[in-house]
Amino acid sequence: MSWTLYRWVWLVRSPLHLGISPAGILNRTRLYIPARTIWGALTAELARLKESSKFPEYKAIGEKLMEKARFTYLFPAEHVQGEWLVWLPTCTNGDGLHWQRDNGKEAVERELRTRLLATHLGTAIDPVSDTAEEGSLRELECIQPFWRGGSGVEASPVAFVGYVFVSDKNLRDKIEKISELFVGADTRYGFGQLQRVRWEEKEGCFGRPAMLDNNNPRIQTDILLAHLTGTDGSFKGSLEILQQWDRDGPQIVGAVWTPGSRRSSGITWFDILPSGLWERVQRENPYGCSD
Repeated sequence: MSWTLYRWVWLVRSPLHLGISPAGILNRTRLYIPARTIWGALTAELARLKESSKFPEYKAIGEKLMEKARFTYLFPAEHVQGEWLVWLPTCTNGDGLHWQRDNGKEAVERELRTRLLATHLGTAIDPVSDTAEEGSLRELECIQPFWRGGSGVEASPVAFVGYVFVSDKNLRDKIEKISELFVGADTRYGFGQLQRVRWEEKEGCFGRPAMLDNNNPRIQTDILLAHLTGTDGSFKGSLEILQQWDRDGPQIVGAVWTPGSRRSSGITWFDILPSGLWERVQRENPYGCSD
């Protein structure tokens, strides 16, 4: 199968929440958009755009999109001198998760969260008494549309950068026409609005080599930029239990390595699976040399 690779940039137009395990009353958010989240949002848009008086064919369109397209995770980016510079996670030895920008600038996890996030207070209302329901007070952590700067620093817009692999021209044309998505939580209330501001064909992915002539597209790197299936002991970083949702309810994927985890034995190739998760290719050289 032959894939064509595109880079796209999505501008954050409203607060964005991408759920992760909570801490007390704080509903925390991830700092990246998983591929499956993008797949779900695109499936919804493509299904609704189809001219038909029938109910949108979410399942059929979702399956086709999963077969003919692959998505990377999207990571936050800043607009600097006319270019969108993306922040990527990386684990360092004994010093936790760091983020690195395209031009070499670094930040620890706490610093990046401070620049990106704000919280929104909410509670459930008891319909009988029309007062706050007991025990329902919560804070929703959200990525804001603008980066926080220091004193006197002008706030710059927040965007997310990722890549799309497509093997079908007609599907590619349909995806390219979509310029707005709603992702994450509370989209019915205006949260999670993204506007696409760039779409361009590329050969590499996040500055790394990509292979476009396999059943699954491949990326060569030593740092994970997605969740990795399995608990391969050759990585250093963080593991988490991943659960995904579809029309049939929750599906537990199991323990996976998180984005930013690093392979201790160096660079290797990874397949991008239809689910958006990565899987390590068992041969370092995909042309035949053994691992």
